[in-house]
Amino acid sequence: MPHTIERIQQDKVISVSYTGGLTLTERMAAVNEVCDMLTDDVNVLMLIDVRQVENKMSTKEQEFFGEYLANKPEFKRAKIAVLSKPDHNPNTIINNTAYLNGYHIVPFTCRSEAIYWLEGSLL
Repeated sequence: MPHTIERIQQDKVISVSYTGGLTLTERMAAVNEVCDMLTDDVNVLMLIDVRQVENKMSTKEQEFFGEYLANKPEFKRAKIAVLSKPDHNPNTIINNTAYLNGYHIVPFTCRSEAIYWLEGSLL
């Protein structure tokens, strides 16, 4: 499996870590797995780690996936931190497309800063 999903920060944040080459199908499977963990009344806080990703998606697939994320009802009130390497973010197209379609997403290169930002939502 090219991803792992766990709850962190006293189970208030969902962490999704991707590794290796990822296809659109694999990314969508991870999203569906996260959605299965959610309840209707929860504000979703997520840390998405793409530091070990080798993107195998075309530009068109990345744009599609960004729109898909932004239009998932489960993520309408979500706050998302995406963690990438300082010199390379394989999620740039996905992030930009999702953000432009209303997805609350912020890129980070430092895990502790990303978690700090997410924890601000817990206050």
